Amino acid sequence: MAPEPFTSLQYHLDKPGQEGLFKLAQWARILGYINVTLGGFNGIIAIPLLFGGHRLAAISVPSIFMSGILIYMGLQLTGAAANLRFAGLNENDKGFSDALGKIQKFFFLSATLYLIGFILVLLMLGLGLMASGGFPELMPQDPATVSI
Repeated sequence: MAPEPFTSLQYHLDKPGQEGLFKLAQWARILGYINVTLGGFNGIIAIPLLFGGHRLAAISVPSIFMSGILIYMGLQLTGAAANLRFAGLNENDKGFSDALGKIQKFFFLSATLYLIGFILVLLMLGLGLMASGGFPELMPQDPATVSI
């Protein structure tokens, strides 16, 4: 006889489990505020570069995009924190599953951004080494002159 899939998430927490849930909600809220603040700061710095006619205008478009992603990630975490607190106080299964979904979105976006950043750093390093011919200052042509 095959086990039936459950249709709803059911959990019952004891006092330490409920305290752990509240601590998770507190840290999710703090990390959400940090992400929103960093995204806002990034956007505040990037918008004048876009419209100011600076040479750095090409950098401002990805910066504005990244600030939007950071703000979205922060809002996901603060929403998850609210859902976790509600689920812990009322033992609500829907609030708990909503919070887990928002935390899953945060971790997915975070991991994706880390991978994209790592790939871009490797790409820039590789293109920079190819364009400059390696590190010529590390192997000088005349061994008597070494720049420091």
